[in-house]
Amino acid sequence: MLKRKILSVGLISFMFGILASAQAQDFPVRPLRIIVPLAAGGATDVVARLIADKLSEQVKQAVIVENRPGAQGMIGVEAAARAAPDGYTLVFGSSTTMAAISSLYAKLPFDPIEDFAAVAKALDNAYNVLLVPSALPVNNVAELIAYAKANPTTLNYGAGTASSRICIEMLKVISGISITFVPYKTSTQALNDLMGNQVQLVCEPTGSGMAQVATGKLRAIAVTGPQRIDEAPGIAAVAETAGLKDYGHWSWLAFFTRAGTPPAVINKLSTELLKALANPEVASKIKKFGFDIVPSGPQELAALQKEAVAKYAKIVKDAGIKPE
Repeated sequence: MLKRKILSVGLISFMFGILASAQAQDFPVRPLRIIVPLAAGGATDVVARLIADKLSEQVKQAVIVENRPGAQGMIGVEAAARAAPDGYTLVFGSSTTMAAISSLYAKLPFDPIEDFAAVAKALDNAYNVLLVPSALPVNNVAELIAYAKANPTTLNYGAGTASSRICIEMLKVISGISITFVPYKTSTQALNDLMGNQVQLVCEPTGSGMAQVATGKLRAIAVTGPQRIDEAPGIAAVAETAGLKDYGHWSWLAFFTRAGTPPAVINKLSTELLKALANPEVASKIKKFGFDIVPSGPQELAALQKEAVAKYAKIVKDAGIKPE
């Protein structure tokens, strides 16, 4: 009797395995959705749409990009966490929204690791640029530090994303300056107030940040990577400043889906996304936004996410940021 039960359970598991494999081969049979937890029009949003268009072409289904900005990315990520575990909803998350955010908030409506399954890492070395209003008399980080120390209660910085906040808090810790944090719902709002000199410092992705510099209302004083970038060779890296050689802030971007999604479906999604990223035309367009395509599959991404959670927990602690 026991032997029959064991055989029956094994047969059922085998049949479910065959069914899941068959479903994955047919997947997707309806439109996919990619949630971008940031406002439309930014570099991350544009890149997500480039990838979505190629993915749609490959899988012969519509791929809808849905912007869900606000609350440092939490609104969009929470929406993805509440989706059905069927692979039809993806979130285009970052090292901030899928890792650092867990240290910035005392209570999240989701768990970045437990509620999600890693699908595919897309981009890395997503550097930011430090921006100030043209009216502020500083041209580089050394001058910013000197100005902040000479005017200890006058500078404010704006941040519409957790990444932007961590970027400047790290600078404060290493340089010993005091700049007051002003929260915004979106980066666009922070940039608008920066142009109006209502805040004096913002840390933004290179692509969108340099576009604002072209208006003449903002000045880029440094990039946040370990070295200068091809897109802006005339702008020094923060690490070039005396005493700040250990500073570095950049992000990765990756696709996640709801935990519990069948592994065969995750593998199918990963394969198609990596294929889209390997397309020369897509890669060329993405490069213009200052991102490096550094793709990897589910296992590598899952390990990277766990490492990032630990890394940002230390940064937040060292910066003395109290979880909200």
